[in-house]
Amino acid sequence: MVRIASTLMLLVALSSAAQAKNKLSFHVLVNGEEVPYSLFSFFVMPGEVLDVSANTDFELQGNDLSVINISVMAYKVEAPAKPGAYSVAISKGEERMVLNILVLTPMSNKKGEYLNGYRIGNYPARMLNNDPIYERPKGLFEVTEATANLQLTPHFNISQFLCKQAGGYPKYLIVRERLLLKLEYLLAIAQAEGIAIETFGFISGYRTPFYNKSIGNVPYSRHVWGGAADIFIDQNGDGQMDDLNNDGVVNDKDVRYFYNLVEAEYNKQEYKKFIGGLGFYKKNSRHSGFIHVDVRGKKARW
Repeated sequence: MVRIASTLMLLVALSSAAQAKNKLSFHVLVNGEEVPYSLFSFFVMPGEVLDVSANTDFELQGNDLSVINISVMAYKVEAPAKPGAYSVAISKGEERMVLNILVLTPMSNKKGEYLNGYRIGNYPARMLNNDPIYERPKGLFEVTEATANLQLTPHFNISQFLCKQAGGYPKYLIVRERLLLKLEYLLAIAQAEGIAIETFGFISGYRTPFYNKSIGNVPYSRHVWGGAADIFIDQNGDGQMDDLNNDGVVNDKDVRYFYNLVEAEYNKQEYKKFIGGLGFYKKNSRHSGFIHVDVRGKKARW
């Protein structure tokens, strides 16, 4: 019993150290969104300007981008006109942050249901309940073989969010920055429980409207806007939910354990900006049991 407790304490200590390594000691704001990590990504339109500031003086450097130094604590960064993956380096003393600027391909380039040969389908003509979170994306990020494993945050990469529909490269997607922040937050919560994972297993991330329709899902699924992820905890790499409650079997109780872990964060002040949907899904012949999380900005449970 002492050995088990000691192992658990070691795992918690190691995960805490890893999290601290990936976090900055100062506060960086990008377009008003606080980003505490040493690596993060923003999806922007060609020519879009990002406001980057901090609560201390810092330096920002970037190649192939227009950078304007507003003050020792603020910069403006203009995204290039050409879609693709770019980055800037933010530094303060020995600390360094890489900010990926992922420039989208405009949806105006779409021909019918296709964008450069990749079937997107059509977004709903109207926003659900006139909610701006359902506004049609202005662009999608082109994913090639070279960028398929691009790291978006310390623990999540593009490949985890790619739509499951068949077809080669290029593929396209969009991921909400708030969702990336939420996933990093939830991963830290799981690690603090002594769960030894470096990322989550993914059932689904982004879905094109075409693919979402093909699997019979509702047209206003948050997946279609890049604001949702279906995830599970997989420490042994078998592609299935783990035995989280240590009862010797993997079943719906383990999905409920993960669900409850997330739900327990709901009333915490630091979780307020992550409020959204939380769903419970049992294992079936096609996939592991999993939970759905999203950043719709209002509470939804199922």
